[in-house]
Amino acid sequence: MAGGALGVVTGLYLYYYLHLSLTEVGIFFGVGAFTAPLLSLLFGRLGDRYSRKAILLLTLAFLPIATAILLITRYYPLLLLAAALGGFGTAGALASGSVGAVAAPVQTAILADRTEGMDRSMVYAIFNLVSGTASAVGALFANLSYLDVFYMSLALSAMSLLIVLPIREEHKPRRRINDDPNGNSKTITQQIRRDLTYIKRFAIVGALNGTAQGLVTPFLPIIFRIVLHVSNGVVGDIFFIGGLAAAFTSLTAPIFSRAFGLRDAIIIPRIISTIALIFIPFSTTLYLAVVTYVVYVMFRVSSLAPPQQALMMELVGRGGSRSTVSGGVNQAARLLPSATATTAAGPMLDYLQSLCHSP
Repeated sequence: MAGGALGVVTGLYLYYYLHLSLTEVGIFFGVGAFTAPLLSLLFGRLGDRYSRKAILLLTLAFLPIATAILLITRYYPLLLLAAALGGFGTAGALASGSVGAVAAPVQTAILADRTEGMDRSMVYAIFNLVSGTASAVGALFANLSYLDVFYMSLALSAMSLLIVLPIREEHKPRRRINDDPNGNSKTITQQIRRDLTYIKRFAIVGALNGTAQGLVTPFLPIIFRIVLHVSNGVVGDIFFIGGLAAAFTSLTAPIFSRAFGLRDAIIIPRIISTIALIFIPFSTTLYLAVVTYVVYVMFRVSSLAPPQQALMMELVGRGGSRSTVSGGVNQAARLLPSATATTAAGPMLDYLQSLCHSP
């Protein structure tokens, strides 16, 4: 819920309330997009090595800290620190409440540990239904004032720490090869090599997808407001409709997975979402903007969340580097190219806007 609210309001707050340029907004989002994959990869690895629950609690604290910084200062370097901690600007953050992306790899791994023997495609579908619906409700907070949104997001994100505390950890950190008591280093080495093979394949797909998403996604609230000439509340309503549609669409992922297989259940919806994304900046009417955005987030979430998460967790067993694979694939490989695209998009939008206002 906090992620959905911040995903809509933060860019509008920086541009319309703090009067930052689009270039400065792009740098803000770029910093968040650059640091999120690096931190997620680092903490994902630490979660595999030590304690996933402890790392999850640490990373969940980043979002309320980032929100508090946005509340108390206009000093740009501190705003960039908030971007780094909160993961603002990550591609897809507006689609399903994925602000605070540093926590996502460890969270995904813990959920996989707790659902051995279950249909993980359905497990992740239900998980994304809950988080997506909450994110959609959070988008409606855009009808409130900026400060009210930040206060509510601060309270909600802080509550997540209390909710995680009772969770018991199933994961046992994997031993080093040299520490294997049975001397079975060959088996462990083969497992590591297999994990790396899957990481490379998902990384290439993630890099291409992240670049395309980074050019447009973080700026969508500003784009809608500039192009459609609507209020923050209407922008929030657009994201509410899209988020709600995406949340319930995630329930269809197990059907697609059984019908086409996990691989094609990722590819087909992603092609559709990419086509819709191309048309979003050209949606000059409210009706067309809602339709293109809804199609985009529906098929993006359907492809990115349940089937891809399930496929990665199946390919990497309980003893494997689940947090590392999730962080390296879903975050680092996808978001580093996205960060470059997002940083470049700010000056591009500033330039295009100057052309529109030139005689």
